[in-house]
Amino acid sequence: MDDRELRRVFTLANAFKEGDLVVGGTTDDRHRDDARRLLLATTLGDIRRAVFVDDGVTAALKRTRDRRLDDDLDPLTIARVKAMLLGPDAAVWARKHSDALASEAIAAVAKVMTNDELSCVARALFNPLDGDGVVVGAPRHFGSRIQPNSPGDDEEEILFSILEGLSYGCGDVIIGVNPAADDLDTIVRLEQLLEGVVRRLELPTRYCVLSDVIKQHKAQEHTRIDVVFQSLAGTSRALVGMAGLDVDGVLDLVRDFDGLYFETGQGSEVTNGSAEGVDMVTLEARTYGLARHLRRETGGVNGVRPPVRPWMIVNDVAGFIGPEVFKEAQQLERACLEDTVMGKLHGISMGLDICATFHMGIAPSMLRRLTERIVDRAAPAYVMSVAGNADPMLGYLTTSFREHPRLRRQVGRRMTSSMEKRLTALGVLGRDGEPKPGAETVARLYATYARKSGDQRTSSLLEEAGRRRLHELRERGFDLGVVDASESDARVEAIYTHARRALYATVDEGIIRDASPRSVRVRSAATSRDDYLAHPPAGERLRDADARAVATLYRTREPQVQLVVSDGLNADAINEQLRALLPPLRRLLSDNGCHVGETDIVVENGRVRAGYEIGGLIGAAIVVHVVGERPGTGLNMVSAYLTYGRDDLGQSRWSRDLDHSVTSAICGIHPKGKPPQAAAEEIARTVARMMEQRRSGVALKASTPRS
Repeated sequence: MDDRELRRVFTLANAFKEGDLVVGGTTDDRHRDDARRLLLATTLGDIRRAVFVDDGVTAALKRTRDRRLDDDLDPLTIARVKAMLLGPDAAVWARKHSDALASEAIAAVAKVMTNDELSCVARALFNPLDGDGVVVGAPRHFGSRIQPNSPGDDEEEILFSILEGLSYGCGDVIIGVNPAADDLDTIVRLEQLLEGVVRRLELPTRYCVLSDVIKQHKAQEHTRIDVVFQSLAGTSRALVGMAGLDVDGVLDLVRDFDGLYFETGQGSEVTNGSAEGVDMVTLEARTYGLARHLRRETGGVNGVRPPVRPWMIVNDVAGFIGPEVFKEAQQLERACLEDTVMGKLHGISMGLDICATFHMGIAPSMLRRLTERIVDRAAPAYVMSVAGNADPMLGYLTTSFREHPRLRRQVGRRMTSSMEKRLTALGVLGRDGEPKPGAETVARLYATYARKSGDQRTSSLLEEAGRRRLHELRERGFDLGVVDASESDARVEAIYTHARRALYATVDEGIIRDASPRSVRVRSAATSRDDYLAHPPAGERLRDADARAVATLYRTREPQVQLVVSDGLNADAINEQLRALLPPLRRLLSDNGCHVGETDIVVENGRVRAGYEIGGLIGAAIVVHVVGERPGTGLNMVSAYLTYGRDDLGQSRWSRDLDHSVTSAICGIHPKGKPPQAAAEEIARTVARMMEQRRSGVALKASTPRS
């Protein structure tokens, strides 16, 4: 087979998922069986010599793959490799050959296995990190990442979410917060908060603010960064779209860190139009190969690799994208099994975020049952843990703190020995090793933290303050201090119902009249709300007639800044926040000397890229696109996407294919998150910097963090 035919066989051999249809996949099981038979007879040598994508990721994978075993491996068929991995010596064979296996060959093995076979391999392979006793990734280990997100990056909300997670025995792998605001000042502040918690409670874990490698590298000038974070992808085009850098650029920055945390997930390349004709499973395997490459190359001096590999974990955010990638529970389970096996065959300590967006339609109770099944069958090193099943900032369903004790008992595995010892000393774990969650444990942890922070009050007063603050947060809607599972389950079911309703809401014409002095309503190419949810590209372009109407809005003077409003995934958010956001934003932009377009453009069934098309149609320098987002947080939040649409020569670069890395995002706009007035001020400041620097996104230079 030539390279093109091999790529076709790889795609057809996949278990069915909606995302593969974009790159030539099939719904026909007969075609799938035929492709798998061909793949089983293909040799490792044939696969490693094939070029799936001619790009920087491919070059990096070839550069650091161990080629010394090629003569032994090349003659082996995929059928033979499958048999080895299902045999009694699977772990020994994988340990010897993992660094020599091409990522595409690893993908091929996953494609030809049943779910039961994938489970068998997953439970046989483990890649422990260094340390004593039960360590991250060891056969006896099952751990967690505490994800203490806050819609407004509120330090108290984050702190008490961490303490709540600890009370359930969570957080032994890493504490990682996703910032709602991705400015340098916020990153530095949150890094210092996490460092303070870890140091004052003497927790044997790592911590990370999940921004991106560019911003964290800049933040390193102002504070200590324990673990660097970056989302990865399987093609250079996708990686540049995420990070603004290809492989070598990312490597240059991560070399300055000794802790690496990467996130991946099937479908990111397909969703962003950067799959380069390659199927999702193969791209995911290439992503793990990229992580392997970055680990092998990090820490070296003058091209010499370090004697000790840096600490590294990978987290597969399996169901975060939506129904355009896969939408059924069995597809999510298949993806988790495939990804865990492929990650482990790359020698990686693999974690899973067994999650679902609200527009996938997987109910919370179903996801909890699926999580129990996947944790047992995939044997990941860790899974996510949040306060309640619904993340309060990102707006998706995942694993709650309270599920972890039961999951550990179910699989007969435990947290790391060092964390177990420390939580016992803190009074979190009883003599039987089981956690003692609840307000009293959280209050004691808070008192310990506060004393180490210099608070001179007595223990009883500090514990009372901790109980009071926990109660206040619970009254504000946070799932904290709730031990009763039925109460928590009822809460998340209500959030799920709210989110599903918001997905099908429409923007109120009266709201637009109040918020905008003059507007025009246009429609994307999506024919219905269901079409919009299932096929993202339809929401990224305007209908032809509407595009022509937009192009005629400004016949004389083109605006510097154009305001665009889209319903996105949550029209209710637009209805709630627009009146408080848009008028002050327009005033602030005008006060700063910006010529703002007289007519605001409101898009029905619109996504972020629709704003890029609008920028090109009217010739604006900057588009500020307000989008309804994240149904499922319990809050109706909007985000603003700010894009500078000209290149260094001042020529237009607007295109629906513009990389998202050129866009600056201001997220979580809501009175309980980032208040609309504060968001308007931040947008105006950011627009001023964009006009001054003539750039946006990852290329926009950050302002100096406040001391």
